[in-house]
Amino acid sequence: MLRYLRVLLALVVGGLLAAPVAFAADGGGPVVLTVTGNVAKPNRGPVDAFEDAVFAHLEVKFDKAFTFTLAELQSLPQRSVTVRYEGWPREVTATGPEIGDVLKAAGAEGTKILVQAFDGYAPEFTGDDIARGKLILALAADGKPLSLGGRGPLWLLGPPDSFAGQDGEDSLAFAVIHIDVQ
Repeated sequence: MLRYLRVLLALVVGGLLAAPVAFAADGGGPVVLTVTGNVAKPNRGPVDAFEDAVFAHLEVKFDKAFTFTLAELQSLPQRSVTVRYEGWPREVTATGPEIGDVLKAAGAEGTKILVQAFDGYAPEFTGDDIARGKLILALAADGKPLSLGGRGPLWLLGPPDSFAGQDGEDSLAFAVIHIDVQ
């Protein structure tokens, strides 16, 4: 099973790297995050099966969205979180905007928030989970920018008590490309 997941992840990331890079409408750099669903102020139209190859592969569909470049996410208020989960070799201090601030910037509101990784993994959070203010989209860890192929460019991260029902040992850390708000 683990081998299958590695192959799938390699195909998805390979498809991402081979696909045309989406750029922000203002030319401000490549898009690193797409927020869909209840978005009050969209800045892009519907998913395009050719241009949005990873979304097509993951069967993500939307009519409108709000996209962020890395620079746009860096311009939001930043917060640092220090965590160490079981099995990690060391403590990590990561910095980035809280998810609530990201959703606010996109004009996205809802009670069900799906945060999706490159490989399709997409846990669901509630509006109350997001309102706790403990989940960040890390842009850097231990002072170094996150990279594609590592844990980035965006890494969902939060301490053990980040959301309701989280077991203290359940790590919450994965690379994010998409957030859907309902």
